[in-house]
Amino acid sequence: MDNILLKVIELVVIIAVTLIMRYGIPLLKTWAEEMKLTGVMKWVAKAVEAAEQMNKEAGSSAEKKAIVTEFLKEILAAKNISISDAQLETLIEAAVFAMNNSKGA
Repeated sequence: MDNILLKVIELVVIIAVTLIMRYGIPLLKTWAEEMKLTGVMKWVAKAVEAAEQMNKEAGSSAEKKAIVTEFLKEILAAKNISISDAQLETLIEAAVFAMNNSKGA
């Protein structure tokens, strides 16, 4: 009887570990990537707002974008986050769009 109970407990543990490996680990990886992207988007928004405040009267939008891009590349490199230039440009443009919409509202 004890042998059967031990085998049932062993089977339950094996099933639980299998389910964690199958569903839990990918879920944690997805969650970590989402948190990383959220952090990057916050940094982009702050950098765009800072560039707008610092260079309100001086500098064209291209100069501001270059400043923001360099700042973000440094931050992302320090945090060991890799993102392509096209993705970074898209995030910057989205932050500028959101900032301009919030001004008009």
